Amino acid sequence: MNWLVVFIAAPLASFGEEPGNARRGSSDRPSRSALLGLAGAALGIERDDAASQQALSGSFLVATRTLSPGSPLTDFHTFQSLPESAGPVATRADALARRDDLETSITRRVYRADASWQAAYVAREGAAVSLQALCEAFQRPHFALWAGRKSCPLAHPLAPRIVVDATDAEAAFAEHAKAARLPKIPGATMIALDADLKSSIRANSVRRHRRRDEPGDRVRWHFSARDELVFRMAKPEETAS
Repeated sequence: MNWLVVFIAAPLASFGEEPGNARRGSSDRPSRSALLGLAGAALGIERDDAASQQALSGSFLVATRTLSPGSPLTDFHTFQSLPESAGPVATRADALARRDDLETSITRRVYRADASWQAAYVAREGAAVSLQALCEAFQRPHFALWAGRKSCPLAHPLAPRIVVDATDAEAAFAEHAKAARLPKIPGATMIALDADLKSSIRANSVRRHRRRDEPGDRVRWHFSARDELVFRMAKPEETAS
């Protein structure tokens, strides 16, 4: 199995899993929708290009390795909205035209500070986008790349690398870390991957986690649930060569 592995590091990152305006939390690792969004931005796929977005989603399985989960940081923003009793509006401009009716509220947003991960892409059979094409796009991205939100720019090059014929997920991440000269991580690290990649797991203790991060309609922000398998990667000295 071939893996395209990248390194993601940012002063602030946010991978939302909770809908709503009052509070938007962040997972301690990248979501599938965030990784596909990163790939889509590199390839130059517009958010409203539903056909290309669907083709991209159907092309790859994903996995992550948490090198450092960072520290949670909560910020707040204000937002304005019309009360439900005011009725629907078609555009933001229409809402602003009725500014006397607007109400101001506070929303709390959670970020991960000084965090880093490795992320991997595995091409599905019949993928519309190849690993090589995505690797080249990561080297010369069409749009700016960020760690979850547009307010979270990357702090380090992605260092994309295709690991050929890796025996499992651990071997793919270890090979990329060595080639990219990433700092050694003391102790075990956590790996999470799509359930369809279960054959690439070496660990004996694996738990199944349900996440609502499978992108549907990017414009309307629709997401569905998927199964993710999570386990601890062996310490470097315990990893077979």
